[in-house]
Amino acid sequence: MMKNMKLLLYLIAICFLYGQGNGLAETMYVTDRLHLSLRNAPNPEGTSLMLLQSDTKVEVLETEGKWAKVTVESGRTGWVMKRYLVKDVPKSVIVEQLKGQIEDSKIIPDRLRKKNASLRKEIDTLKKQIDQQKIRLEITTKGNTLKTLKQIYVTGIVALVAGLIVGYLVRSLVKKPKRTLY
Repeated sequence: MMKNMKLLLYLIAICFLYGQGNGLAETMYVTDRLHLSLRNAPNPEGTSLMLLQSDTKVEVLETEGKWAKVTVESGRTGWVMKRYLVKDVPKSVIVEQLKGQIEDSKIIPDRLRKKNASLRKEIDTLKKQIDQQKIRLEITTKGNTLKTLKQIYVTGIVALVAGLIVGYLVRSLVKKPKRTLY
């Protein structure tokens, strides 16, 4: 019986430990939130003027040991510990810029579709104008061809009539015998 009791206690302990490991697991992330005191003097005892959150943009005016004198965008000036300042653009700022680019990239296709539709309408209008110009050209070409043919026919008729008249006159001069005096 004692053996059974020990076995039962082992089983309960194993089940308890197994359940503890899997049942309480929780996914978490390391935070990047930092609140940095802007102080009136370059030492930890200086009065805190305000708290600067992570990713706050500052202009470094001068440095003194472990401290840097900075100005924040609001215009306030004070001292912060240099070790908390980095030159790299913060990831959150990059993420916001990328979000803006994504939003712009969503807007661009809409603009391009509208521009494309506008250009298609313009192309259709230009095609209609070209077709109208072709018709006008054909009409003008036919009219000019008729005028040219008329001019050729009239010239031919005038040449024919002139030839007939010249031929008649020449013939009539040739038929008359010349009188000679003897």
